[in-house]
Amino acid sequence: MSIARKTEISRLNSAVTHLIRRIRRIDESQDIGRARLSALAVLHFGGSSTLTELAASELVTRPTMHHIVNGLENDGLVRRMPDAEDGRRQRVELTREGRAAIVKAHRARLEFLEGLAIDVTLADLATTVRCLEALDVRAGDD
Repeated sequence: MSIARKTEISRLNSAVTHLIRRIRRIDESQDIGRARLSALAVLHFGGSSTLTELAASELVTRPTMHHIVNGLENDGLVRRMPDAEDGRRQRVELTREGRAAIVKAHRARLEFLEGLAIDVTLADLATTVRCLEALDVRAGDD
């Protein structure tokens, strides 16, 4: 790898790290907790899930996800429903309050990013997105 390419990879790493930290602050301002917010996002964008599916999506153990879902359930953000295919299993789904919470958090992220990108051209923004999507595809499933 050339020195110029290594330099750009290093700059990419730094930029992504700083952006993730800033987005984390936006998420923390939601007063839900990052782990709970992430589980809400999985349910919002992916639909209802079992605890095992949620745990796999979030790369945590089933007991950890059980704890997260208990907290969300106690806060009225999710509910457990019997699985239509297997009555022994339960599915976790968002409540109206849970959907409102994740929509609010998602809106906060988008508003933050819009503010950052205010002076970025549409072409540069599209190029950045294509590059990040290409890197994500190469990374594979995590």
